[in-house]
Amino acid sequence: MLELETHTLTTAPAPSQPLLKGMHDALGFVPNLAARMSESPALLEAFLKLREANAKGSLDPVTRELIAIAVATETGCTYCVAAHSTFARKQGGLEAAVAAARKGGDPDDARLRALLRFTRSVVQRRADVPERAAEVLATGLTTAGLLDALVAIAVPMMATSVHQLAAVPLDAAFQPEAWARTA
Repeated sequence: MLELETHTLTTAPAPSQPLLKGMHDALGFVPNLAARMSESPALLEAFLKLREANAKGSLDPVTRELIAIAVATETGCTYCVAAHSTFARKQGGLEAAVAAARKGGDPDDARLRALLRFTRSVVQRRADVPERAAEVLATGLTTAGLLDALVAIAVPMMATSVHQLAAVPLDAAFQPEAWARTA
């Protein structure tokens, strides 16, 4: 594993400091993942801009978080599953939907089920991505919404890459949602 420093608001490279401050102001703390990303101001800025773009898309916050959980379970990112489970619950995500996403399963809601199946296909780079996309569109989601799902997939993919590189320790705020991959 690569040793990355878990920077603070004062130890981060100067260009990263205002970015971390913004996260601190929004969340009440600086997540370890962002603190480690901050070694590269370009990476931290790209991650935060992608998150911002994701929030401007047509998908609601809970759906975006469930997509992130699906990405994280596929990639085995323990940090991301815990963080996005926390955020999904704070956004009012239903227990059954969060639990299904955490298990790599299918929620009861047809649109969410189709979106999470699409997400898993994209992450796994399977040949059935077009068929999964058609299933999503058949639930009434627009083409723009389907494309917005790609943005929602990209955010945790970037985070997963950092976690895989540096094994980021889980923040206390995410501990209640700790997750381990099962066989």
